[in-house]
This record gives sequence, C-alpha cells and structure tokens, in this order.
Amino acid sequence: MQKRISIIILSCLLFFGCAAPRKIIKVTSYPSDAEIYIDGLRVGVTPAEKEVSFKERKKHEMVIKKGGYEDARTIVTLEPREKIHYHFDLKKRKTVTLELVSFEPKVTKKGAKLAVLRRPTLAYLEVIERSPNVKSVTRITNNEDQNVQIGDQIISPSGDTLIYREWIDEKSGSSYSNIWKQKIGSPARTRITFGKWKDLFPCFTPDGRYVVFSSNRTRPHSTLWMVRTDGGGGIIKLTDTTAEDYSPSVSPDGKVIAYTSNIPGAKEPQIWTISNTGSFATQIREGEFPRISPDGKRIVFVREDKLTEHKQIWVMDMEGSRETLLSPVGMDIDEVQPCWSPDSKWIAFASNEGLDSKRRKNFDIWVMKADGSVRIQLTTNGSHDDSPIWAPDGKSIYFRSNRGGVWNIWRLELSLPQSIEKMK
Repeated sequence: MQKRISIIILSCLLFFGCAAPRKIIKVTSYPSDAEIYIDGLRVGVTPAEKEVSFKERKKHEMVIKKGGYEDARTIVTLEPREKIHYHFDLKKRKTVTLELVSFEPKVTKKGAKLAVLRRPTLAYLEVIERSPNVKSVTRITNNEDQNVQIGDQIISPSGDTLIYREWIDEKSGSSYSNIWKQKIGSPARTRITFGKWKDLFPCFTPDGRYVVFSSNRTRPHSTLWMVRTDGGGGIIKLTDTTAEDYSPSVSPDGKVIAYTSNIPGAKEPQIWTISNTGSFATQIREGEFPRISPDGKRIVFVREDKLTEHKQIWVMDMEGSRETLLSPVGMDIDEVQPCWSPDSKWIAFASNEGLDSKRRKNFDIWVMKADGSVRIQLTTNGSHDDSPIWAPDGKSIYFRSNRGGVWNIWRLELSLPQSIEKMK
C-alpha cells in the first residue's frame, strides 16, 4: 500500500512539473568549434554535451553557427530518449546579404526629390565570372568593410586614374560621402573633397583636369560644383538655384554640361544643360542621369515608365529631338546607368533581366548597340553588378559589384572574338 502511494505521489509531481524531464545530448559538427544556440541563447561550441530540460518546453530549437558556413538547425525533443547524438555537417556559405545605398529621384508632395534609398542585395562570395563574353574580372579597389559603399566610378581620359565616391554610415547615425582618386594598379588613394557632405556623381572634364560633381555643401539640396583632380585651387560652384541639380555629364568639347534637375513642384526629374561656366541653363526633357556621347551628338538617359514604374533607357539629340526608347517594351525589368562606348556606337548599362543560378533577378552588366539592338549580357556571377564605365580604349569596362561580400570597383576584359568582333 505504501509503495502504491509513493508511485502516485511521484506521478503527481511529474504531472505538475515538480520534477522536470531532462536528457543529456551530445553535439558535434564538421568543422568543429561551431557555436551552439538553443532557443536563441549561446550555450557553447562543438563538440559539447548539454543537459536539456523539458519542463517548460516540449521542444527546443538548436542552431549551429560558424563563420563562412551556412547556419544549421534542428529540433530537440524528449522522445525518443535514445536520440542523444546530434551531428552537423556544415555547408560553406555561398552568399551574404549586403545593403545597397543609392540616390534616386522620388516623387513627394513637394515634387521630385533626390532620396537616399537603402535596399538589400545578394552577394555571392565566389568572385569568378563564367560569362562567355568576359575574358576575366579584376578587383581594382581594396575595400574590405561591408559598411562602406563605393560607387559612381569614372575613368580619366588617359585611362590611368579612377575616381569614385565613398559613402560612410557613422555609428552616430549621420552619413556622408566624399570623392576619392586612385591610380589604376595602385592601392594608394587620395581624397579630393572633404567635409561631411553628400558629394555624389563625379564626372571628368575632357582634359581630365577637373571633376564636376553634385553636393549639398551650401544648401539643403544638391547643386553642381567643380574641383581640380589634384584637389587644389578651391571648389567652383556652377549652379545655385532652388532646384536640386545632380548627375552631371560634360560634352567632349568641354563647353556643355548636361545634368538632372528637380525643379520645385515638378513631379518628374528633368534633364537640363548649362555652359561650363554655369550660364545659359536650358530645359531639355523629362528624364534623369543623362550621359553625353563622345561624339557630342546625343544624350542617353533614364526615364521611369509611368504605367509600369520600371526604369527604361532612352536616347535623344543634344537639343532633345528624335527621342527614342532603347529598352525592350513589355518586360518586367529595370535598366539603368547607361554609358557610351568611346566610339559612340555602343551603350553599356545595368539590367536585372538576367537570373542567377537560383532563378532570382539580379543586376548585371549588359551592352547594346546605340540603336537598342544586339543586346549582350556580360556578367553572370549572380552578385549585384552596376555602374558600368568604358575604358578609353574600349576593350574593358569598369563596374561596381558586391561579389566577394564587399562593395568594390572591378574591371572586366571583354572576350574576343565573341563580344568585340560580334559588336563590330
């Protein structure tokens, strides 16, 4: 009778949780020294033995983490009690997510305004380029900080100097961008602009002596400025109105600057031109990010389709006539950042028409003829590639990419004869 009462009491204690059921598990992984998390709490590294209680939970989530490898996870339950060994063969991580900071016009109640946009992008840790239209890719800059954004790169007319803007997010919450200069083939670099301003969209003058860019250094909105590439001689202001001016492009004779302007109250960004002294401002067309052709005859630019809200590439004469759509119609894609080849016969651009190995959309570098025909995809890595710029000799293209897990400027050598010969 006494034995029966003891069994009943023990059963009651278990039922009301006075004696929690437990089991000891053994956790191993390959490779070892991986962090063990149970229900979000770090409890050690592999290999390890851990006692798990099931008093308050019927099951526990266990996650194994190790740098450079994908997280592995499983559910630990009391039953079966003989299940005590949990082993994980960790897979090497193939991708990481990086934030992309871009500067684009957005419609507000007060009209179009240049906005700082942040969006996630997928970066493949493998940097190899397997496109048949690319001979090789080479990293030009040496950024290793995932929190640093490099972009808006341009190449000097001599082809030996790279200029780009570097965007910094400070721990205090403030952000700024300066313009830097770097010799191709050298890790050394020099800052051209200073101060915690938004210095963006640099552009060379034809002689390579000056850089035109946009900055908010004297007004809340961006205006156009010019500085010597050696950083000396002070900064020259080119525009000073209530409009927001950015993304300049200088004509091959150096006399005309095309740029994007957000006029107060205007619902769409507009393309304007001025002389190299900042006079004779002329409105051309609705559009953004104009680029004057090397022969000085046409302007390629971007415009958002009002129905689909997709970005499309257009071309027009310098005065705004013969406006022609180059991007394909009826496709669910965005095409941005067009850039002329040195002979004005081809246009490089970034498009998300292509898919990565997982059938996901991503931006790659493409080229097409100046009339929109013979479209060729150049990069296929799966990472985010954008901001193409042709080398002066026309044999290579510089572009920005997050391949490898950080933002850097890369150079691709066009493959012969598949690309160059076919394009001719």
